[in-house]
Amino acid sequence: MKHKYLFGTILLSLILMNYSILAQEKESKKSFFKKWSEKETQREEAKPTEKLTFACPVLINNQTVKNLNKKTLDFTIQHRFGIINDGHDVYGFFAPANIRLGLDYGLTKGLMVGLGLSKYKEIFDANWKVAILRQTKEKGMPVSVTYFGSVGRSNLPNSSFYNENKLYDVADRFFYFNELMLARKFSEKLSLQLAAKYAHFNYVTPGTEHNVFGASFAGRYKFTKQSSVIVEFDYPITKHEVNPQEPNLSIGYEVSTGGHQFQVFVTTADGILDAQILGYNHNDFTKRQVLIGFNITRLWNLKKQIK
Repeated sequence: MKHKYLFGTILLSLILMNYSILAQEKESKKSFFKKWSEKETQREEAKPTEKLTFACPVLINNQTVKNLNKKTLDFTIQHRFGIINDGHDVYGFFAPANIRLGLDYGLTKGLMVGLGLSKYKEIFDANWKVAILRQTKEKGMPVSVTYFGSVGRSNLPNSSFYNENKLYDVADRFFYFNELMLARKFSEKLSLQLAAKYAHFNYVTPGTEHNVFGASFAGRYKFTKQSSVIVEFDYPITKHEVNPQEPNLSIGYEVSTGGHQFQVFVTTADGILDAQILGYNHNDFTKRQVLIGFNITRLWNLKKQIK
């Protein structure tokens, strides 16, 4: 009987000892991750990044290096009136217009995804944006680098995509766009951006290129806390043999309130999607072929609302 109690005492001691060791290991792991987290926070605080190179992910027609914060939802309305001809159509307000509705979401701090619907050619689009490098406020990284990609699908009738043999292929409805942006915030007032662009169109007419390369410039100058002058210039490097594209020039005014951004501008681009502007803009600003447009964005921080 004594051996029985002795065995029970030893077994209980081993269980308690094992529990104590596991508790110490768990506490050690917590301490390790806590220290690692503190080091990461100190590292970020040591080299804080520029937060507002641009106030909005879109500047007139161009994407910017700005990404949405994690768990942030952005609803965008992009509207383009018709080409300004004379006072008869009230400077393009009564002319055929183009509009796009977009919804974007920040998955992580450096990755956002989105969906959109455009009136011109009845296009559905999906897009994604990745922050590769971020400009730091002090010594470190002098610029921000961001990649943007998208795919579009036209919902026009099948007859709009017949080839020379009157055959239809569903793949011809699709086109693709890629862009690499480099931007710098020079001061609290001035931000500039350069970008290299590439678009591929599965369906083209004779004399039109499948692959189109281009470059763009975008800038913002803040003259008050909420108001800015914005400008962009897009240049197609690859030109179509038939009906070649024209560069796009836009200038406008932006008001930012944090949760809302409003941009109104004059532009030569009646298309809204990047691939459309790069591959099919035929309005010439030297001939005053311009139109009025506006963008409205609304941000929701879902993380705060959930809490």
